[in-house]
Amino acid sequence: MPDAPKQGAADWAEHSILQLIGWFYGLARVLMAPNQALVDLLAHLTGKQTFLMQRGADTVLFNPAKRTREDGPFTLGYVGRVTPEKSVRLLADVERSLIASGIQDFRFLIVGDGSEREWLQSNLKNADFAGVLSGEALAQAYANMDLFVFPSETDTFGNVILEAFASGVPVVVTASGGPKFLVREGDTGMVAPTPEAFISSVQQIMANPQLHARMRVAARNHALSMSWDSVFEKVQEVYRVCLSM
Repeated sequence: MPDAPKQGAADWAEHSILQLIGWFYGLARVLMAPNQALVDLLAHLTGKQTFLMQRGADTVLFNPAKRTREDGPFTLGYVGRVTPEKSVRLLADVERSLIASGIQDFRFLIVGDGSEREWLQSNLKNADFAGVLSGEALAQAYANMDLFVFPSETDTFGNVILEAFASGVPVVVTASGGPKFLVREGDTGMVAPTPEAFISSVQQIMANPQLHARMRVAARNHALSMSWDSVFEKVQEVYRVCLSM
């Protein structure tokens, strides 16, 4: 199909989907969404009052105190599905760039499984693959990371970001999707608009121990302000608004 008709069909499909979304969510009295972009979109499509409802982190389970190593290589961590939509192949680009810049003392810790695992095992030289973890084993894995790298552009929220924060681990995320709304730029991590910026952000944090140390403290403090208790208080307030209508 020529480009112009293809674009027209895509625009029509997008418009139709947005209309359907607006109709469906418009049936509710009030709405809640996990990030500000979705709050704005739903409010625009439905004309309904829409509240931001971010999720919380278990700051008891996920805790820097679970760390079991004091030295060793700088550990870059990833937790999640090891699949194409998570853009995990960017991690191989990160490794190549670090090695090319003379940085050798690092390792990746990949927690999770999926169709891209075999590719990563073949293309990452310095990596440990832990498979799927949960509970205390997952908490310990987070705590033993030094920097959390999350290249996904499709997540609407990103629970793993909060779990990393709770573990005292700063993060680098992309500028697409929901995780960017969780990161305080330059404080709890960095938001990268391009793959090149993603790699540069990782290098910048690794090269600056003082910055990294400040980010670790800020990440933990930020997670403590996003407990599930505070989330449920906000949900109760939304219910009160709904019942008063």
